[in-house]
Amino acid sequence: LSETTGPITVCTSKTRRVTFLECPNDTAAMLDVAKIADLVLLCVDAKFGFEMETFEFLNMMQTHGFPKVMGVFTHLDQFQTAKNLRKTKKLLKHRFWTEIYDGAKMFYFSGCVNGKYLKHEVKQLTLLLGRVKYRPLVWRNTHPYVVVDRHEDITHPAKVEEEGEGCERSVAFYGYV
Repeated sequence: LSETTGPITVCTSKTRRVTFLECPNDTAAMLDVAKIADLVLLCVDAKFGFEMETFEFLNMMQTHGFPKVMGVFTHLDQFQTAKNLRKTKKLLKHRFWTEIYDGAKMFYFSGCVNGKYLKHEVKQLTLLLGRVKYRPLVWRNTHPYVVVDRHEDITHPAKVEEEGEGCERSVAFYGYV
């Protein structure tokens, strides 16, 4: 895929599907994702470090049930020396574990070739995602929530023409509970 325009669902086994959502950098979207996510892949540019929005998102997740979080660190190929790379990895790990919990899973993408991540690293990440055990979130079970991806007016056009704008309409909502 060259461009994502919505949720992507992937069948990982006969009984399991995984849906990927890309969270935009605004508070309302972060709040929606914090309420429905089972697993969060927190992508961080290792060269730049953590952004303030990352901590806002983590804070929202803590107040809305705190799903499982896995850190994915990218742009590791931009470090000039191995010493700087080791030092940065250590600092990022320490900060990530401070914000999430000690021992939180982290994954490192070493770099891109022709605009794509290395195939064996992507395969390792997918194997790791396939083995993740999800725990039931008590907050989510006690606070029902719906994220609507899109809605459609399914009222028959003839009915709208007969009764005018004041007619009773039927609307279908598509999204996630």
